[in-house]
Amino acid sequence: EVVMEAKEFLNQVYTLKRKITVKEQKAMYYRELANSVTSPGFEEHYSASKNTEAPFVRYLQKADELRVEIKTDYLELERLKAEIDKAIEVLTDETEAMVLRYRYVILLSMKDIAKKMHYTLRWTQMIHVKALTHFEILHPTSP
Repeated sequence: EVVMEAKEFLNQVYTLKRKITVKEQKAMYYRELANSVTSPGFEEHYSASKNTEAPFVRYLQKADELRVEIKTDYLELERLKAEIDKAIEVLTDETEAMVLRYRYVILLSMKDIAKKMHYTLRWTQMIHVKALTHFEILHPTSP
């Protein structure tokens, strides 16, 4: 049985979003490679043992595999956002709940949250700490 800390539970969206970004960068890199690979010259002779598939084909395949993975990841991301959003409902304080939603569902920085809510950064951070404490108590993080 996996026991997940409250913060770890809340950070799932951020973690997955980071993984998606890495995959998107890799896919872009493979596409760039595929476009930059030169076509084989006529002087190259055919040999039965050699891989006759052009390198760019392999790069395009890798890019395509990643594209499929990324699509699946985005669906999982939406599912996680909904799950975390629902979990935050355990908080009775609407301000605390809002801070957690902005932070862990919408992935805003503390500075942006403070701006959005018209609070000082310090006050926003204090609300965040209180919200995490309350969430830890109220939310059964282990499945």
